[in-house]
Amino acid sequence: MTRRQFVSSALSLPGALTPVATPNRCERRFRFFVWNDMHVRAQGVAGRPPGYPCAEEKARWALECALGLHDIEPPDFVVSAGDIIDGELEDFDQDFRHLRTAILDRLPVPFLPCLGNHENAQGEGIEGRTDAYDCCFGPGRRNYAFACGGVAFLVLDTSGAHRQPDDVTRARNALARRALERIGNMPVFLLTHVPLIPMRDEAVLKESFGFSSYKVLDAGLLDVVEAHSEAVVAVLTGHLHLTAAVTRRGVAHITSGGTCGYPADFVSLDVFDDRVDVAMHRAPERWLDRGGDIHGFPRYDHDYTDASHLGHEEYVWGNPDERTLSIRLERAKRPRGTGPAGLQALRVE
Repeated sequence: MTRRQFVSSALSLPGALTPVATPNRCERRFRFFVWNDMHVRAQGVAGRPPGYPCAEEKARWALECALGLHDIEPPDFVVSAGDIIDGELEDFDQDFRHLRTAILDRLPVPFLPCLGNHENAQGEGIEGRTDAYDCCFGPGRRNYAFACGGVAFLVLDTSGAHRQPDDVTRARNALARRALERIGNMPVFLLTHVPLIPMRDEAVLKESFGFSSYKVLDAGLLDVVEAHSEAVVAVLTGHLHLTAAVTRRGVAHITSGGTCGYPADFVSLDVFDDRVDVAMHRAPERWLDRGGDIHGFPRYDHDYTDASHLGHEEYVWGNPDERTLSIRLERAKRPRGTGPAGLQALRVE
């Protein structure tokens, strides 16, 4: 397949992307936000257990940030790293309808979704589990790729991160391999819900998170990423409800705590010719309720730490160099030319 065949038409998405300016070394190519773990939910569903404290207020704050409020520069587009809805109810449609009305219909820039485990009840590869997600976002938004300003984005479904190697994970890994091979000469961001590596000391994280999906258990996807480490700039994830940044074999792995719990933040990324500037944005103090902390009180009778995060605040919020960092772009990770203005869909099948 030629490079020309791989690039298809512009993405059909709500909102209009701010055109990408012709860059030089001092100009930014584009700016994007990653939203994850908002866990917004339809109100008034009978028999539903309580959600995360102030989740709706913090989701609206993130929306306002995307509108340019709160002294935060707005993005050109927003990408999800999953679990934007709370889900885990029989009628997922209710949460997706609420998400559309309360957040997405008010967002003036494109929103690129990603499946999280709360959006299909851990149902990666299971027929019917993504019907509500597909209805909300349209077909072709489970595993897909797009480009902006000479940079590619690959979005993958890892909602079945708990799976040991099987037909579902092998199909996911094969798709990732084909996509990275076909993307060709562009640097790549991988967006997926569950981290590919432990984002804290592994033994401690397994305990504090409390679920088997603290990372993608089938290491095949990580092998694919590391086989293409000359082009993969970063893996951007959520799921853990803590904020972290780890570099492994030349690839940055970055996860934001998401807005629903404690911590409550999202990440912005500014892409230049020679670097990517990464910053976490913390929700207002009035909504930071420790009741949403899944790595300490009140879920456990103690707060977790590890050897690199000596206090619990550092364990969940990340050290300063995990909250503000810059990724240098060298060799194949440097964008070439200006790239097309706006968002362009890429074929991955």
